[in-house]
Formats: sequence, C-alpha cells, structure tokens
Amino acid sequence: MQTDFTSFQIILLIISTAVFVTAMLSLRNAFISKRTKVEIQRLETLLIEESVSQRVEELNAKCFEAEQNIDAGKGHFSKLEALLQKAGSQVDYINVGLLPPTYRFDDRESLKESINNCRTEQLALIKENGATRAFTTYTWDESAAKGLKMVNDYRHLLLKAFNAEFDFIRKKMRLTTFTTAKDKLKRLVEQLEKLGETTGVSISSEYLNLKIQELKVWHGELKYKEKQKQEKKKQQELLRQSAKDDVDDVDDVEDELIYRKSDLEKARKKALELHGESAAEMELKIAKIKDEITALEMKFERATSQAQITKAGYIYVISNIGSFGEGVVKIGMTRRLEPMDRVNELGDASVPFKFDVHSLTFVKNAPELERQLHQAFDSKRVNTDNPRKEFFKISPQEVANEMAKTGIESDWYFDIEAKEYRESLLIRQAQKIESKAVDFASDQLPKSI
Repeated sequence: MQTDFTSFQIILLIISTAVFVTAMLSLRNAFISKRTKVEIQRLETLLIEESVSQRVEELNAKCFEAEQNIDAGKGHFSKLEALLQKAGSQVDYINVGLLPPTYRFDDRESLKESINNCRTEQLALIKENGATRAFTTYTWDESAAKGLKMVNDYRHLLLKAFNAEFDFIRKKMRLTTFTTAKDKLKRLVEQLEKLGETTGVSISSEYLNLKIQELKVWHGELKYKEKQKQEKKKQQELLRQSAKDDVDDVDDVEDELIYRKSDLEKARKKALELHGESAAEMELKIAKIKDEITALEMKFERATSQAQITKAGYIYVISNIGSFGEGVVKIGMTRRLEPMDRVNELGDASVPFKFDVHSLTFVKNAPELERQLHQAFDSKRVNTDNPRKEFFKISPQEVANEMAKTGIESDWYFDIEAKEYRESLLIRQAQKIESKAVDFASDQLPKSI
C-alpha cells in the first residue's frame, strides 16, 4: 500500500511539473511574441522612414568606402614596409660601423649603385671578421673570455674610427688629390695599428683595399663631373652657332603666348561685368589682344620651325610634387645655353614651388627625341586635350627606361628634394602645434580674474 501511495505522489509530481513547464513555455512564447511584435513595429517604422532599397544603397556606399580605405591603406602599408626594409638594411651597416653614405642631389644614380655595391662587399667582409686582424690571444684579469671580449671591442672601435676617418678624407678629396687621399688612408691604418698594439688588433689589408676601391669610385665621379663641364662648353658653343641667325627662342615666345592668352581670358570676364562706353573700350582691348596672340602664334610657329632645323638642344625631365603630386613629370626641350634657366622660369611664378630635375640631356636632335618620348607616353598625358601641355602621369624611372631604348646615355637623379614644399609642410606643422599649445594654455586660465 505504501508503494502505491508513493507511485501516486510521483505521478502527481510529474503532472505538476508538466503543467508548470507548459505554463512557463506559454509565458515565454507570449513574451517572445510581444517582443517580436515590438520589433516588427520598429522595422515597419523604419521602412516608412527609409525604404529597403535606400538602406541597401547606404550599406553598399559604406562597403565601397570601406573597400577604398582598405585599398588606400594597402598602398600606405606597402610604402611603410619598403621603408622598414630599407631602415633594417641600414641598421645592419650601422651596427658594424658602416654609416650610410651621404649623397648630393646632383649625384647620379649610377654612382649610388656603385657605392652600394662597394658597401655590400665591405659588409660581407666585416661579418666574416675579415675587416680587422687580431694576432694575439689576450687575457684580462686572468680570464680568456674577458680578454676575448676586450679584443673584439678593440676591433669594433678601430673599425668605426677607420670608417669615420675615411668619410672625412673622401669628402676632402678633390680631382687632383686622389693619390694624397689614398696615402692618408694607408697612414691611418698604421696609426690605428699602433693604437691597437696592446691587443694586437689592426685593420686588414683586404678591408683597406676595398675602401681604396670605394675611393676610386668617388674620384671617378669627380673626373666625370669635370668632363661634363668641358662637354657643356662644347654644347653651348654648338647652340651659339645654331642661334647665330638671331632666331627667337621658342621658350620665350611660348611663355609670352601663354601670358597673352591669360590676359585675353581675364579681359573677356571683365567685359561681361561692364556696360556702355566701358564695355566698348574693353571690346577694343580684347580685339587688340587677339591680334597680338595671332602675331605671337605665327612667331611661335617660325621659332618652332627654326628649332626643328637646328635640332640641337636639351631634353629635361622634371617634377613638382608640391604642385602636381607624386607620379607626375614634365618632359620638354629647350635650346637655352643654360638649360636650368628654363627650369627656373617654369618654377618661378606659375606654380607655388620649384621643380626638381631628374635629367638634363643634351642631344643633337632634341625635337625628335622629345617627340618619341611624348608619343611613348601619350596615353599617360595629364591634359589629353592640349598636346602642348607636356605633363605625364609617370615616374622618372619610366622615362629613364624609355630613353635607354633610344641608346642615348643620360644622367638620372631619382631622389626628390622638394625643398620649398617640405619646408612649407614643416612650417605649417609647427604652426599647428603652436596653435594647439596656445589654445591649451588659454583653456587653463580662469574664466574671471
């Protein structure tokens, strides 16, 4: 009987539990249903305010913007990776006492390549412990380990001293003092050997020979620049002979033509604002400017024709990142005796910053080479409507590669100094920091004194 009663209790417990669970599920479903109804009402309100298609367009726009930001970030990331790799490479040289060589902006890319090759050989020898020699096993405080450490420290110090003095000797070297500079290096090795006499450390003959080889490369650049000076005199004489008929300079006529066209545009805008007698006077002025432009165009054609006949001139490749951004160069020609005069004119008043020169090449048929280069990069023109605008969306390296195909040798300078532009950025940055400091200081003052 007890067993039956217990079973009955169990059945009641199960039934009660089932009822409780059913009730809870009903409450939960009611709660979910209510929450669902609220969410449905919210979505219906949103749909009234903004359609699904509009929402989709917004999301697509955000996705597109995010993709653009990712693409832009990849470009910046690649640049940072390249800079990091370059910095890491320089650290390897600095750690062994080879400071990065200092170049001028008029140093050729071929010189930099040759010097970098020299430094690579030197670095390999240093890493092999072949740049210095230690002829004794030195002990310090009866410890061979301490003695070895002292010897290694001496080797490192002697190497750094030798490299630093080499840079000083190299910078002081002139065209006629190569032998003197080489003798100074040899005497330097002897002096450092005396300083390291205690530990038996000296600069190796192999490393000395590598540094003398580097010195020859720097001296070769001095000889090349002197040769270029003599060549330039011949080039200027050839240009003088070409211009002996007193023909108008193409660059000067083109500049004057540009200025007069600008004056015409300003006069036309002014005429729209005038009425009556003033407007009539402005029309006469416009007619006069048009006549001058027609005369200048004829003059420009004659000068261009004469330039085509004489042919000799300079091809210049220049850039201006402050005015046009990166990846834009101007490819032109000039028959000036001093081609930099033309470059300076272009960067004088028409643009906010001066141009950087990547190449100035004298050729006997400048119009033909200019035509070939313009034709090769025709699809990369910045102004596709006016072929006289000689700006192209390309890098100096691309122009160098194209010019190399013609077989014409030219000096190239890929580094971009952009001195005025970079100084302007630094000034603005300093002003911004100063302005923030002033604002912060003013915020610290009490509201009333």
